[in-house]
Amino acid sequence: MDRLLPIVQMTPARWALAIGWTLLLTLLLLQPETNPVIDLGLPRGDSSLQREIFFSALHLLAFALTCLLWFWALTGAFTLRTSLFIAVLIAIALGVLTESLQTLTQDRHASWIDLLANSLGIMAAARFIWRRYL
Repeated sequence: MDRLLPIVQMTPARWALAIGWTLLLTLLLLQPETNPVIDLGLPRGDSSLQREIFFSALHLLAFALTCLLWFWALTGAFTLRTSLFIAVLIAIALGVLTESLQTLTQDRHASWIDLLANSLGIMAAARFIWRRYL
């Protein structure tokens, strides 16, 4: 474990983690529900309040993590404020882009609820970063 910490502290490793997570999240958000590339075993079925809350929570967490990872990656190259600004922009762009592109998949569609959950996750991460580091 002591050997892993210096590697994760290096800027290229941070960028690799942020890019890798972004690519994985993009794949997960754009894959069809009926025949997923990566099956996470998530519940399928008709839309219900419980299902919407569950998926909204996943969106919130995923986009909070996206913002945090990009902030962490960018701090090696930019000031803390600039890193936060760019991380928020990347996360917002990813959220809007993936929601828009879902209309091109077989059985997915863009959702205002998902976009709201993405935004809340980004705002929560940005607030956490602001209070802790700025």
